[in-house]
Amino acid sequence: MTSASASAAPRVEVTIARGTVPLMQDEISRLLQALAALGSPGADSIAEEISALRLAGIRMQLLPSESELAALRAALLAADHRPRPASGLTRLRLLCDASA
Repeated sequence: MTSASASAAPRVEVTIARGTVPLMQDEISRLLQALAALGSPGADSIAEEISALRLAGIRMQLLPSESELAALRAALLAADHRPRPASGLTRLRLLCDASA
């Protein structure tokens, strides 16, 4: 994917607490795959919520329970195996860490 096509890909704004992070569709796909691999009730629950909100539009307001937040943090670590400060997944993980 070229940088021009990467910038044209739709972004989804994910909000947790008072922070918002834009994610690319491929980042959301990687996050959902990592949540599925965890196989915990919290991971299944937050994955279901993300999937539903992803279909609804370009903004996601997540209000995760403690178990969902723990699953989300674990999945973000697995999905973002090469963390970069500019990565949406890295910024979302830092937002989750601050919300814990």
